[in-house]
Amino acid sequence: MEKIDELKKNKLLVFLYWCARVGMGLTFILSGIRKLPGVKFTTLPIDHPVGFYFEAMYSTGFYWNFIGYFQILIGILVFLNRFVVISSLFMLPVVINIFFVSIALNMRGTPIITSAMVLGNLLLIVWHIKNYKSLFIRPIE
Repeated sequence: MEKIDELKKNKLLVFLYWCARVGMGLTFILSGIRKLPGVKFTTLPIDHPVGFYFEAMYSTGFYWNFIGYFQILIGILVFLNRFVVISSLFMLPVVINIFFVSIALNMRGTPIITSAMVLGNLLLIVWHIKNYKSLFIRPIE
């Protein structure tokens, strides 16, 4: 843990931390807005695999909207110091899913962006690793 505390003093890492935090927050909010009722994520036709996937997700209705509202909530929470620790955890399964979908659908260039999102999310988690200690280490009774 002391090594991480030392790394937190590095100005480049502090800059990357804030870039990850702001970037992830904005990305989640903007992506979530694209999933609100009546808003389609893409205009690609359904004969294209990506268009088909997003049309199928959009057709689920409630689930598609739930994902959008969840992304907006997490995007807002990551900006608040009090909730950055929990929002980073909630963000991880979403980001990993987006990464795998971008690979599965062979989206050109998108796996690079989504892998950067995964790395940014992992940076947020590692940055706050001390806060997670109580979840994994059982207190002495």
